[in-house]
Amino acid sequence: MTPKEPASLQLDQIASTSFRATEDTDGRLRRLKDTLGFGNHNIPARLAIARSLSVPEAPAAPSGDAGMIIRGQNLFGTGTDAATWVSLIIEHAGRAPKDVAEFQAWVRAHWARGAVMLSSLLDEADGNSDEVWRLIAETTVPTGGKRSAGIGEGNALNDTVGVVPLVLPIGEVSQDALTRSEVLWPLNAPGGSPHAAFMGGVGSGKTRTATFMLRAIRQHYPPVPLIAFDFKGDMTDDKNALDRAFGATVLAPPHQPIPLDVLAIADRSPTGVTLAAQRLRDSLATLKGAGFGAIQKGLLGDAAEQALRAHMPCRLADVRDALKQVYAARGRSEDGAITTLDDLCRFDLFRPDLVPAEFFGRSWVIRLTAELPDLVKVSVVTLLTDALDRHLNSQPDAPTDAAGNRALRVLCVIDEAHRILGNSLPGLSGLIRLSRSKGGCVILISQGPDDFSGEEDEFLNEMGLVVAFRTNADAKAVRRILGPGANLVTLEKGQAWVKVGAEPVPRRVIAWR
Repeated sequence: MTPKEPASLQLDQIASTSFRATEDTDGRLRRLKDTLGFGNHNIPARLAIARSLSVPEAPAAPSGDAGMIIRGQNLFGTGTDAATWVSLIIEHAGRAPKDVAEFQAWVRAHWARGAVMLSSLLDEADGNSDEVWRLIAETTVPTGGKRSAGIGEGNALNDTVGVVPLVLPIGEVSQDALTRSEVLWPLNAPGGSPHAAFMGGVGSGKTRTATFMLRAIRQHYPPVPLIAFDFKGDMTDDKNALDRAFGATVLAPPHQPIPLDVLAIADRSPTGVTLAAQRLRDSLATLKGAGFGAIQKGLLGDAAEQALRAHMPCRLADVRDALKQVYAARGRSEDGAITTLDDLCRFDLFRPDLVPAEFFGRSWVIRLTAELPDLVKVSVVTLLTDALDRHLNSQPDAPTDAAGNRALRVLCVIDEAHRILGNSLPGLSGLIRLSRSKGGCVILISQGPDDFSGEEDEFLNEMGLVVAFRTNADAKAVRRILGPGANLVTLEKGQAWVKVGAEPVPRRVIAWR
């Protein structure tokens, strides 16, 4: 059946109308055209518009110099083809355009946004045309149900391939040091927690064991995506190779900005925006040295609410500018709170190319290298875990099999977690306390039990697995976590004290030799 065209917009008008995006858009799509071997510019333009139309929120109006002209009859075709394109664009907008000029603006915005999204896939594929097509095909997998601003969508691959019971060995050997029996962790079994903590001194094998188990998860449950925070760079070395195991894109902000609309919110009702603003306020105000006292925190909440209402997508710079306006309106001099946001906005940390459902449906390793200021490192982890918490905990419960084993939707891994523990990050707390029924799995890799003592939440009580290698830890902290029989100082190389789920006592386990 031929789609019905709107009465106010005739197809012959569309056919003769000039459409153009921006020079930046043309450059991005020229790369795509050359990589995929398209003969004409209209084909990548159509692909970009189609990609943007799959995102439910309205695209932002692009800035920059105007690009090349493509006539409507070349961009959309004629007859049924043209009517279909026009109908899809109008359906996305939710209303008919006031005139041809408004329709041109809609096309321009979709064209530009889609080009950014396709350019991101091209970068991820490292220019390999087959890999580009595979990634494009993955984005077309239906998620089921009504989309809502890219947040709260199920990851279709994870929810439809069937639930796999994940029973993992503790490292390469996984043997009880006394009985020589095999030690296993049922990660997604009913009644347990899918979260894990690995701790130990330098060279103890904590990262080696954690990454071995992560690769085992990927081997037995290939759809699950990974987001890993790598402070040392060893998660992607030849020994651990998490990027290769998960097909992950490695990013090192600010040199490579994270392509996520990190402040996206699904509920844009007045209450929803207010709650999101308060969450952002709490996240930024908890950063060490951020300069937010009680008064500044209140002003930040007001500014965040103004920025979230006025901008979609909303960036940190929009929040910073709104805070400066709030200060000026109330006759306050700029202080440490403004300085904190100014410092963060000096770096291009995030770009709103992907909505959360798209971003967290893929695998990423975020490198936070030594030269970055601590404020920037912790801010990246704070904002990303906030976004993941909002995305994951807004979804329905992950499916289970007949035995009660639950599907996994995402793995969140923080290496060198002592660098951020003690900051009371709301997103990390929410993921650990609430995400188990949603298919979340959080793995923290740190130096010892002492690192967790500064957290208001008892993170270690929420862990389904605690693995502690040799380290000089406070004896009280060790007893509190592992009981009076555990001594981390006397452990032999490759051994760890391991507490699995609700087992009453820990076991000394040979993880590797």
